[in-house]
Amino acid sequence: MKPLFKKCCAAGLCALLAACGAAPGPGASSAPAASQNPVSDPPQVEYLASASTDSGFYDIVLHGDGTGNLIYYDYETMQCVYLSSQPNSDHRDESDTSFLPTVVGGAYAVADSRHLYVMKSTFRFTDDEALAAGYLMRMEPNGQGRQTVPLPSDSSLIGGCVTLDEDKVLTVLCQVRRDTSEEWYLAEADFDAGTIRRRLDFEGMDAVRLVGACARGPIFILRDGEEEMRLYLYDLENSTLEPIPFSVTPWNWCLDGSTGVICYPEGREIYFYDVASGQRQASGCSLPEGEWTEAWFNELVDGYLSVTLDEEDGSSVTLCLATGEAFYPAMEDMDRPVIIAAVTPKGYLVKLGGIPFKYQDYTPDGVPYENEAILSHYAMMDKEDYWNNRPNYREFQNLAYENYSMN
Repeated sequence: MKPLFKKCCAAGLCALLAACGAAPGPGASSAPAASQNPVSDPPQVEYLASASTDSGFYDIVLHGDGTGNLIYYDYETMQCVYLSSQPNSDHRDESDTSFLPTVVGGAYAVADSRHLYVMKSTFRFTDDEALAAGYLMRMEPNGQGRQTVPLPSDSSLIGGCVTLDEDKVLTVLCQVRRDTSEEWYLAEADFDAGTIRRRLDFEGMDAVRLVGACARGPIFILRDGEEEMRLYLYDLENSTLEPIPFSVTPWNWCLDGSTGVICYPEGREIYFYDVASGQRQASGCSLPEGEWTEAWFNELVDGYLSVTLDEEDGSSVTLCLATGEAFYPAMEDMDRPVIIAAVTPKGYLVKLGGIPFKYQDYTPDGVPYENEAILSHYAMMDKEDYWNNRPNYREFQNLAYENYSMN
């Protein structure tokens, strides 16, 4: 499979563009809201790009046998625990709500206000069918009430998903035929029915990435056989692909995937383009003065726009779109940049460099040796500290890692 292109989707624009609903944490439940007009209301489209809710954050830990577990970072208690109904168990079998029977080939979690989802790709390079199986899984925020839709054995999950009316999920799959040719399609998973169907075939495309959504439908970057990349909206009501008038290269724009708003420059002025309505609006913020001739828009996080300027040193600057103030965040941990994993009511959840973990491994001929893995490391911090390079991290009490074992 050919490599995919550069990622250019973003987190939210904070209060400038969108508002997020509260989500219950483990142990809580939430009833679906009743529709006021189920016949005429358009589908409610939501792009899921994070495993965070207002209450906490979900992650997956892996084991050497190909299984995994869901863990939960609780923002209120500042504890990281297994997403388990059996706190005193070893969390290694199907009776435990944190257990995942296979994560071989890659699995990740995303969440919305009502559900937690696990997206696991099909893995074609093993003879163990149980470990190779791909699936989409939906459950309640506490890990209970699981519903699983299996993926076709010849199709790989590419990443990114959109929920419709909190009922169905759209995601991109790539079918690999016997002659190794690839067919990309938009799949619709129905968890209540336990089925998956082709919603749209991307004919003539050799790479597809789902990068966001607006009220009218999901947004994609498509690459054709000529290696040309284009931005498209899939209109759900009319079942049509519509080109979005932005050149994918150079990267002089970035998309807020959760709202379908594109941020881009006109000269030094920064504008917003609403994909659903086709309307544009000035942000009131400008790019900085200088000798640069081009600006690459990297991402939008919480109303802050990260930009790289083509000066001699390729300098980067982050602009607060509400005030125009410039920041230069450059924190590192274990020689890796500290990145924002989620915007929360208590500040930022940041991903640090990782936690080294030693375990016993074996060579192909059975000789034991000590190996090392890097576990994910998350912490909380104040927003002001992040933008001003003050590493005042608030650590979680990581109960999940206390008894963790790769074996």
